[in-house]
Amino acid sequence: MTNTDTTAFEHVDDVAEPAAPPAPRRHRLKDPCGLVFVALSLLFGCAFSLITPPLWGFDETTHFSRAYAVDHGRFLPQVVPGNPGIYGGPIPETVAELSFFAADGFNNVPEFPEHAVTRPEGYAERLAQPLNAPLVDVGFVNTSSYSPVAYVPSALALRAVEIVDGSVGLALTLMRLADVLTFTGIVWLALRALRGLRFRWVVFVVALMPMTMFVAAMITADALTNALALLFGALFVKAVFLANRLSRWETALLLAAAVLLPLAKPTYVLMVLLLPFVPGPRMAVRRWAGIAATAVGITGFGIWTALSAKTSEGMKVMRPNEVVDPGLQIQYLLTHLSDVPGLLARTFVSQEQPIVAGFFGVFGSSFVLAPGTAGLATLAAGSLAFGITDRMRGTRAQWIIAAVIVLVGAAALFGTLYLEFSPVGRYQIEGMQGRYFLPLVVVAVAVLARVIPLRLDVPSARLLRGTEVAIVVLVFYALLSSAFKYEFVL
Repeated sequence: MTNTDTTAFEHVDDVAEPAAPPAPRRHRLKDPCGLVFVALSLLFGCAFSLITPPLWGFDETTHFSRAYAVDHGRFLPQVVPGNPGIYGGPIPETVAELSFFAADGFNNVPEFPEHAVTRPEGYAERLAQPLNAPLVDVGFVNTSSYSPVAYVPSALALRAVEIVDGSVGLALTLMRLADVLTFTGIVWLALRALRGLRFRWVVFVVALMPMTMFVAAMITADALTNALALLFGALFVKAVFLANRLSRWETALLLAAAVLLPLAKPTYVLMVLLLPFVPGPRMAVRRWAGIAATAVGITGFGIWTALSAKTSEGMKVMRPNEVVDPGLQIQYLLTHLSDVPGLLARTFVSQEQPIVAGFFGVFGSSFVLAPGTAGLATLAAGSLAFGITDRMRGTRAQWIIAAVIVLVGAAALFGTLYLEFSPVGRYQIEGMQGRYFLPLVVVAVAVLARVIPLRLDVPSARLLRGTEVAIVVLVFYALLSSAFKYEFVL
């Protein structure tokens, strides 16, 4: 499409579907959504951080190791000396000893009603050890391929503890809390950008799902990734489907998220392809700036992928008795195309239930499920948020493109795991977890809201406020019941 055609398209879109009028100033100043989010996010983020035993988060030892490498300037993946093909690096021996102790704990959880943590005094002793200790080489193949971007909050917290010569326990606590603060701050910016728009309650619910909050409270690359995805999705929806012009700071945040998201987690690089479809008049900069930001994000993704490509060879360490090779897996698929439908069917039959459960809440390496009522409360809150959300205004082309990118992004998750984690010729796709879909939810809901015009009939501001209160209560219950069950089991 030429520049002339693009301008014409944007002009017609803006005339046919005028932007929603800004909310009254009194409403904007008194909008409680952001403040309630901050309170709940900090409360339950800290709760999950303190409840979870040390290094019991998802792959938390390897995420700590990668953050430690970033803190000490080892940005590129490195081979462990004397171990060809195994990527990793040195960490304090005090942390390594704690990791072995923690792994023995969550791999040998006793049957309920016995508590999952059987030797709390062992953790206390090891957490009191100094962080500044002799180093020992360890492998962290699965996180060595991640760029330094996702570990900036954790690395900064780690550096602060090193400066004051703190303990291992202080380091782990501050690194978790740094992720909580970073997640809370970035999502608050997304909600602030949506002030006066009822779609903010959709973002509110997604950001405060038990699974989202648990991930935000751990040492992991996913904390920053989810926050950036929520920010990008919220601003994209505001500009495209809600037909609101972004302010200068909102535009800057959208462009920054497009650059950083592919580096934080390359798996979600496809999301930034949505940015060029934001009409130029909806941003506070010229259209070429959005295209440039997309190009920078994709280029950064390409460069980092090239730099970290060899780490895939180390996946054999995680599956020592299996053959894991992306090249051989592709060859297998090309020679067994007729088996692809069966592969997908078997994956659905065997993995659908744990994937759905993991979307709403599975906590830690002990895999404690969120309460069933917490899942129902989350669904109810999401339904109410969907029911009161704004009418979506995007063109048919825009929502089709967004839908395709979301679907392809979800398919890419399965494809990546089959190529890089599942053994060659495996009858199903392995390693999929429901939390991997969280970054796609905001845009997916906006697409559904564009296709499904059904909305709740809320005739007065008082009833609307009551619906919003109900959303907060349901979300609070989901988080409280999840934290209670998790603490009770541990």
